[in-house]
Amino acid sequence: MDFANPAYFKTIGLDPAAVISFAGGWVNHKSPKELQQSYINIVKDADRFHLTGSYSPTIGFPECRQSIVHYEEYLFNMAGLRPENIVIGANSTQLTTNLMHVLLDHGDKVLLLDPSYCNYPAQIASVTDADILRFPVIDTNSWSYIADQVIDDFIQFILECKPKVILLVSPDNPTSQVPSDKFVSATLAAATEIGSFLVIDFAYKEILFSNCYPAYYSWPPNDNYISLRSNSKWCRGLGRRMGWIEAPHWIVELLDSVQAASILCPDSLHQMAFVEYTETAIKDNLLKPYLSDVNRRYKKASEITQAGIHSYLGLPCLESQGGLYNCIKTGDDGSHFVDRVLKNTGVLFVPGWGFGETLRNAVRISCGPLVDDLEKIEFALQKVGQFLHA
Repeated sequence: MDFANPAYFKTIGLDPAAVISFAGGWVNHKSPKELQQSYINIVKDADRFHLTGSYSPTIGFPECRQSIVHYEEYLFNMAGLRPENIVIGANSTQLTTNLMHVLLDHGDKVLLLDPSYCNYPAQIASVTDADILRFPVIDTNSWSYIADQVIDDFIQFILECKPKVILLVSPDNPTSQVPSDKFVSATLAAATEIGSFLVIDFAYKEILFSNCYPAYYSWPPNDNYISLRSNSKWCRGLGRRMGWIEAPHWIVELLDSVQAASILCPDSLHQMAFVEYTETAIKDNLLKPYLSDVNRRYKKASEITQAGIHSYLGLPCLESQGGLYNCIKTGDDGSHFVDRVLKNTGVLFVPGWGFGETLRNAVRISCGPLVDDLEKIEFALQKVGQFLHA
């Protein structure tokens, strides 16, 4: 059932405009005003606007690939990344699908943590019949994230099952946990030993609540390590679709061919605006202060969400380390919980089952859409708590 469908709201007597949704996996802060100005500058310049209507190279403009190198060096101290390691695409969703097309053959295995991003199984199935393996990192009794406690078991699982691809997310969707350096380093070592690939999806890389980045945030690609990157979350470019992959050169060459048959080329306007904005923002020291403010706001929204869960719902939840989410243990089927709460309070969560078996009796909650409406977060959780404890 599509709980978020306004048509469904009406069938259960709810005004769609009055529903308070924690279901949206999207950010709601303002884009940098300097990024907006970059688009204005391009559109006002007849020659540059004319260029936006031309095809870019299949894997992106050289100057945009170079700007990505500069961006990663500036923010994450990434050394060793080269423009020839970068494929720019329409978005990270499209790039993930294309990457699976390149990496996977008939009968291969893909290893996901449980829970993990709910889109991955469909993306994998769209290009191959690869088996999807799951490894649980949530203790459903204590409701805690236990990745570091099960590293040895996880590595043994990799060595025995020999997945072709191990796909992680950092910060994670749906748990908002950040896998440790120890966990990721051990995973890469195991992937290298069996000749497979560690792929990390960094959709929320810039939204991290710690004052220091994990060491692997500065890793450039190698023959067994690939990064998925997105321009959608940190600058609220959700509808201005642009993503990129950081991969070894031979993967880039294969993706060039696959991308030519899927999207032909990435959007020219978004690449040009990215170049103008990032180069100016880095030079004028605007980028880090902007991201610092973004992080401050989502951390605050996350703290208010977590406090409300404890105070009003009295249910176990995780402590968010970055991104937009939290996972609440409901004690019964998450779908039933969502439907019951929605019908009686007009507050919408996401059932956990789509993220993995460990979240079957849980829900995902997102503070992203309400980052500028903190009072509504508390009001909504208070309504849910009153219903649950009535």
